[in-house]
Amino acid sequence: MTIKWDKFINAHAVVLLVLMVLLSSAAWAGPATDCLKGTLDQIIEVLKDPSLKTPGKENERRNILLKLVKERFDEAAFARRALGAHWRKRTNEEKQEFVEIFSDLLERTYLNKIDAYLAKAGNFSGKNILYLNETVKGRYVVVETKVITNKDTEIPILYLFKNKKGNWLACDIAIEGVSLVKNYRAQFKEILANSSFKELIAKLKSKQQKESTEQKK
Repeated sequence: MTIKWDKFINAHAVVLLVLMVLLSSAAWAGPATDCLKGTLDQIIEVLKDPSLKTPGKENERRNILLKLVKERFDEAAFARRALGAHWRKRTNEEKQEFVEIFSDLLERTYLNKIDAYLAKAGNFSGKNILYLNETVKGRYVVVETKVITNKDTEIPILYLFKNKKGNWLACDIAIEGVSLVKNYRAQFKEILANSSFKELIAKLKSKQQKESTEQKK
C-alpha cells in the first residue's frame, strides 16, 4: 500500500506542477499579447522567407511588412503623441500630412530594428521573442517582451496598447527603455523651437527620400 500511495502522491505532484506552469503562463498572456504575437510571427515569417529575398522582390517584401505593421499600429495616435502640444495648433490638412509622413518614418524605424535583430540572432524565429507580462495601465495595456539574440543578449521591448473598436493597437514602443514617442517628441520640439512646422515637414520629407534612396541601392 505504501508504494501505491507514493506513486499516487508523485503522480499528483506532477499534475500540480504542470497546472502551476500553465496557470503562470496564462497569467502573462492576454488579448493584447495575443494580437502582438500574431503580428510578430507573421513579420518574422516574411523576413525569413527566402523567396522574398531574391532580386526584384524588395517592393513586394516591403509592402507585405508595411501592411502587417499598419494593421497593428495606431499610426495616428503615434503621430499625435509624438508631436505633443504642437498637435493642437495644426490644421486638419497639416495633421493629415504629418501622420502620413511620420507613419512612414515610424514603419522604417521599427522594421529596420526587427531586421537588425534578426541578422544578429542568425537563425531567428518566434522562439527568440519572449512574452513576459501584460499589465493594465488605466486606458492602456503594456505588453512586456524580450528579444534574445544568438549572443544571449536580451533586448527589452515594451509595447503600449489601446483597445480601438475591439482591436488592440500599439501607440508607443519602448526599446531598451527608450520610448519612440518621447524620443521623436524631443526631436520635434527642438526643431519647432527654431523652425516652422513647414520646415519640420520639409526635413521629414528629405529624410524619407534619403532613406528610400538608400534602400533601393
